[in-house]
Amino acid sequence: MAEAATAAAAATAAPAAEGAPVAGKKTGLMVGLTVGGAILGGLVASFVIAPRVIARQGHAAVAASTAESGSEEGGEHGGKPAGERKLVELSNIIVNPAGSQGSRFLMTTVAFSVADEKAYTVLKDHEVEVRDRVTSILESRTMAQLTGPGARDSVKLAIATMAGTLIGPKVSVQVYLPQFVIQ
Repeated sequence: MAEAATAAAAATAAPAAEGAPVAGKKTGLMVGLTVGGAILGGLVASFVIAPRVIARQGHAAVAASTAESGSEEGGEHGGKPAGERKLVELSNIIVNPAGSQGSRFLMTTVAFSVADEKAYTVLKDHEVEVRDRVTSILESRTMAQLTGPGARDSVKLAIATMAGTLIGPKVSVQVYLPQFVIQ
């Protein structure tokens, strides 16, 4: 009887040794690699490629706006040469990002560069309103939105769009963030 049990055990072990479990391991490995590759591809697309594409679209929109306003400034207004721009700087803007519950903060300086004298005057005369609007934009961003790839470009684009609504869509405005400290 012991010999029959040993023979039965050997018969069950023989197919296992011939490759049945090995094929299962290979299949599981392939499925795992496929799923892992898909997840990794999604993460790369979300955190690397998408912010770069968005930033390029933003730069293209700002460049188009700059080209349009540059052609009108020289002829219609007899404006300054393209090289002369004025800066309006808002220093020491401190905000708590969305969702940080006061445990994190962003301290930044925002500088607007404009070639149009009227735009410069509007920004200087409405400095309090501009500061408030910039603060609102920054407070609405989460830490992930402020620290991710392309975050500074995204913030600059949002601030430039806000400034464009204040000074006019045909005016070229460039936004700089010389200080951008997250703590």
